[in-house]
Amino acid sequence: MAYLALIGDIIQSKQLSQRSEVQEQLKICLNRLNEFFEPYIISNFSLTLGDEFQGLMKIDAPIFYLIDLINDQMRDIPMRYGIGVGEILTHINPEVSIGADGPAYWHAREAIKFVHQKNDYGTTQIAIRTGEIEDDILLNSLLSAGEAIKYNWRTSQLEVFHALLISDIYQEHFNQQQLGNLLGLSSSALSKRLKSSNLKIYLRSRHTTQQYIKQRFGKETDND
Repeated sequence: MAYLALIGDIIQSKQLSQRSEVQEQLKICLNRLNEFFEPYIISNFSLTLGDEFQGLMKIDAPIFYLIDLINDQMRDIPMRYGIGVGEILTHINPEVSIGADGPAYWHAREAIKFVHQKNDYGTTQIAIRTGEIEDDILLNSLLSAGEAIKYNWRTSQLEVFHALLISDIYQEHFNQQQLGNLLGLSSSALSKRLKSSNLKIYLRSRHTTQQYIKQRFGKETDND
């Protein structure tokens, strides 16, 4: 059975002036997300090495939504992520993601190491490994394109994305009038922000990536 493993860590964490406070903030964030995404979680997201965490999810989990929620809740704290697709060969503890092993975690480790080595001049902080070279090329190209879009967002554009996230919206189709009311923006002002940020294209690319993973590797799960 194929799973999604996610490994994340804080970039240059040893340079943080309030490292212990940030670690506690991350722990609280992960606990919230374990509850919010409970239907999709196989093994709870857990801190493993102080500044690093990992977790295991179903193959159809909205993993990019989860990652963006982490980034939103840990704003101003740079993070990077490695996603792995594959099996788990050992016992899975649903309460804590420590001790389990298999291709899913091996691939996630490869992915985050790749981000360490090649991050497109600092714009890309996420990578995926599936064990299939052609799939990896396609998926990482989609991820990097989305990262390039997000890298150029200004504070006002990040505010729009934050408003979507707290409204439990992670798709390109949404009620712009309701969003504008939440932000206190006119329809024309919101449209300008959406256009300049390419936010809808970003969400479309993330959705396409998630759907590809589900359709390509979810079949293995269905056949097990």
